[in-house]
Amino acid sequence: ASAPPAPAPTAANDDRAIRLVRQVRRWRLVAAGTGLLAAGLALFVAVGGRRDEPAPGTRYLAVVQSGGALPALVLRIDTATGTAEVRPVGAETPSGKSLELWYIGSGASPKAIGLVGASATRIALPAETAASGLIAVTVEPPGGSPNGAPTGPVVYSGTLIRE
Repeated sequence: ASAPPAPAPTAANDDRAIRLVRQVRRWRLVAAGTGLLAAGLALFVAVGGRRDEPAPGTRYLAVVQSGGALPALVLRIDTATGTAEVRPVGAETPSGKSLELWYIGSGASPKAIGLVGASATRIALPAETAASGLIAVTVEPPGGSPNGAPTGPVVYSGTLIRE
């Protein structure tokens, strides 16, 4: 009682085996691609979803103007970093003069923030600068006020609002 002889391999069996191997490879590639996609999505959610933005309520904005259609400048204050970004839009500096920014808190005397340049600049804020208040721009001698207080006329002003 010997076992019957194994059937001889046929071309049909060989073709079926080759198709199965190809299908297995294809599904492995699909599974690997899906795994990479899932890993990338998980990484994005875990790391990329975080933004290095300050805590809510720490950014303030003032559109500073003189009543015209175009603002003179836009001032953005970030209390978390203690900086102000000044973006001149339509501010016109008289020849031989400087435009100086001032912060005016409730019932306080004006505090110099810095000079308005021709392009966007970032300025460190004085320690006394709070988030709410008024922003004024005065015409000063070249380089700014000589005594730490406004000496020229206010040409632009605006109110800080929470972003």
